[in-house]
Amino acid sequence: MKAKWSWVTGGIVLGILNILIFLSGNHLGTTTAYAQTSGYITQFFSVNIIPVSSWTAGTCGTTGVLQVSWQWMLVLGIFLGGFLGKAIHGKGIKEIKEIISDPWIERFGNRPRLRILLAFIGGVIMIIGARLAGGCTSSHVISGMSQMAVSSLLFGVAVFASGIPAAILIYRRNER
Repeated sequence: MKAKWSWVTGGIVLGILNILIFLSGNHLGTTTAYAQTSGYITQFFSVNIIPVSSWTAGTCGTTGVLQVSWQWMLVLGIFLGGFLGKAIHGKGIKEIKEIISDPWIERFGNRPRLRILLAFIGGVIMIIGARLAGGCTSSHVISGMSQMAVSSLLFGVAVFASGIPAAILIYRRNER
């Protein structure tokens, strides 16, 4: 069994998936699922907040009640798929190589808790930013750019214009 797909195979599969999702009248994205989840939690404490919340706006459908969407199931599938893949390949949590890359260790040391904490904080910031921007990376870059949406093209440029210098800054090699 081949452990990894080539980038070409992954790109073709993602392209076909994107076309099928687009033909169904939807777009690929995961941010709405996080907003729905926070809406479910909020709704538990106060039903009146959901209709007026900008965070959960657009997640209630026509009924005004939060519903489980296909995007929510997609996010659930991403988590379950990750756990299933880990179980199939028999990799344990003790294998720190999965959590910490060599450039990280070289730059910041072998500190898995710091890496996990910073990854979590970065993920939360990205979710908030994606919700404010009206879409996540997959929504803008995969679905939006394939439809030539100007906002998505600008987002894609901004991702690379900020991501490349940040990676160089964080992972630069010490000159000796």
